[in-house]
Amino acid sequence: MRKFRRFFILTSFLISLAFSSCANYGFYQLLFGEEDVDERFCGFSDLSGETVLSSDLGLNGKYSFIVVTDVHIGASDVHSSKMNDFLDEISSLFESSDKTKIPRFIINLGDTADGGHLSEFNEYNSYLEKIRNLALEKNVVSSAEDFKVYTILGNHDLYNNGWTDWKKTIYPYKSTYYFSLSSGFGSSPFSFYFVDTGNGAFGTDQLDSFEKLLKLDANPKMVFSHYPFYSDNVPLMALEDTAERNYLLSLFAKNNVKSLFGGHVHRVFEHGFGSFSQVNTSALFKNGAFRLVTVDENSASVSTKLIEF
Repeated sequence: MRKFRRFFILTSFLISLAFSSCANYGFYQLLFGEEDVDERFCGFSDLSGETVLSSDLGLNGKYSFIVVTDVHIGASDVHSSKMNDFLDEISSLFESSDKTKIPRFIINLGDTADGGHLSEFNEYNSYLEKIRNLALEKNVVSSAEDFKVYTILGNHDLYNNGWTDWKKTIYPYKSTYYFSLSSGFGSSPFSFYFVDTGNGAFGTDQLDSFEKLLKLDANPKMVFSHYPFYSDNVPLMALEDTAERNYLLSLFAKNNVKSLFGGHVHRVFEHGFGSFSQVNTSALFKNGAFRLVTVDENSASVSTKLIEF
């Protein structure tokens, strides 16, 4: 009886601790789900045509874009000074004398919000408005709306039932999509695939649909995921199901994937998988880093430069 009482007291304490530690993130942090990826998945939307590279830019088959991750709007250590520093870095890139290095759009790999709150998503959108206006001011685009920021889900975005607000407020308002893009130079376009790994898993429905798309698409490809497929030996930070992960990596190798981009770990690293590489970037504002990615359609290759601020 005495052992049972000790066990009961210890269990009650641990449950209480777990709930108190989830005050900012809600019960989702403990159970990891209002729904899983299969419940969110409703197909891959084709957004080809929403980002267009003008043929008069002098790109000669090359163009660049920015990859950020783990923005964590609402976190106590995300300060306006870092946000302003990022704007300064973007402004400098917009003024680059090499037109192929001017970023034409931004890709955000998730954990946009720290706690999945609507106020955090709204603050993110307000910040993006500053970036779009800066792109317009620097003559990167002819209207602010033309400078696209593509965002995918992270696990923090799902806290506090965040998916409900995320899909209403965060462009392109869906968790899985793709597009093909060409500089108009006459070389092969690249295809961009954005996948939902917000729960740390890929899911059967998404995998089936994704595999069909890859096999029908002859273009060189890039894949963007919140969870990395390799976590640089950091435990429990990559996609959880190793069989699922290995199957996807095999698909990438067989279907002309050139680069795989991930976040989540808050660390910078790259890992080769033979015919392609995974590129990871640390948290945008917390660690002050992002990547400038340059596509060369002539050689069907992708290169990245880490920029720290």
